[in-house]
Amino acid sequence: MDSFEPIRAAAERLHQQVAGDAAPKKPMELVNAAIDYLELQLTWLPAGDPALKGARAVFDDQSGTIFAEDIGDVSQRALVVAHEIGHECIHAGSTACGAEDVDPSRSTEAAPVGLQRVEDYGAHERRELQANVFAREFLFPRNLARRIFVTEGLSASAIATQLDLPLPLIRQQILDVVLLPPPQEDNSTEASPSPPSRPDPAQDRAAAHRGSLPRSE
Repeated sequence: MDSFEPIRAAAERLHQQVAGDAAPKKPMELVNAAIDYLELQLTWLPAGDPALKGARAVFDDQSGTIFAEDIGDVSQRALVVAHEIGHECIHAGSTACGAEDVDPSRSTEAAPVGLQRVEDYGAHERRELQANVFAREFLFPRNLARRIFVTEGLSASAIATQLDLPLPLIRQQILDVVLLPPPQEDNSTEASPSPPSRPDPAQDRAAAHRGSLPRSE
């Protein structure tokens, strides 16, 4: 199975939770709905704000807050936030992502030779690629791409205009639909995922305690 398939499946589940079977939503609508569903906070900051730590966006795992640079058009800002939502859903801990990390149109294929191949599959770069794949699948899941492109016959450029998403992202999802094998259906009666719970201040203090009592396993 494609190693990215569990990530795509998680992103598609989140899309279904916040969008359902309604008409396709614009990216910022999806992002705001996901922020509410996951019980996160989203704060827009001016470029260069110290809280961004020199990054384009920061996810603070302890508070459940995404700090994002307030630049670019609406769809560009939505891509950045969707990328951070991906980190929250599939990775542990806080993150700080620069402009070079956020590229949801990036292929999952490795570069064939040279330094770029090494960079593509370093630990940090792989985490960013996973978050990009999550963002792409969340904003434009393959089942939606299949319906609009294959069944309804809309062109990639028409879809990009309709959904207010970058054309390279739309093209990459269409390529995934055409070239990747369809995901295997899971016939198990698995419950829908619930928003993750976050520790309250008392739990934070307990987690930080360094007294003499041993921690229970």
